[in-house]
Amino acid sequence: MSIAYKNFWSLNIDEAIVTGILRKYLPRDLSIFMPMSAQMKDIDLLLANTKSKKVITIQVKGSRAYEPRRIELSRYRNGSAGWFFLKRTTITKCKADYFIFLIYVLEEYAKVGRRTIAPHILTVPAMEFKKQCQKHKKAMKGDRYNFLFWIDPLTKSAFDIYVKDKAFELSKYLDQRGISELRKRL
Repeated sequence: MSIAYKNFWSLNIDEAIVTGILRKYLPRDLSIFMPMSAQMKDIDLLLANTKSKKVITIQVKGSRAYEPRRIELSRYRNGSAGWFFLKRTTITKCKADYFIFLIYVLEEYAKVGRRTIAPHILTVPAMEFKKQCQKHKKAMKGDRYNFLFWIDPLTKSAFDIYVKDKAFELSKYLDQRGISELRKRL
């Protein structure tokens, strides 16, 4: 008797990078798992506390590195942005507990004349993200949300450029601050 195996598991590079970042800041009793079932739509990672037996589900969204335009640098000073174009249902019917947005930021070190690309993450509770979207965003053609998250690594701030007066503020979810909030839930 022979059995044909389908590709039941695929690793997205953004998920692998987020896993590496999370491992760096999480204690040993918290473990990261990847669902092996193709039926688990919209859940990319599971974060489990082996002591308390609590589990948090995570959806990862990644963006490529974008060169900031001059007008953006004059307005926002340091950093760069990550662009995300998400279906309304991805947010409103989200099965995950958290969204993690991976953004590659161009960081400039003027003293040494060097530029680097550094990954930064926004770890946002799905319900909070949904509320912010309903309050500050308007879906394009009624179906999709457009986000351009600006990350300033010097001031450690994050916000959506497309929302006036930085009303869609995400700084408290940036990097270690967002991860520490995630840890409190476990």
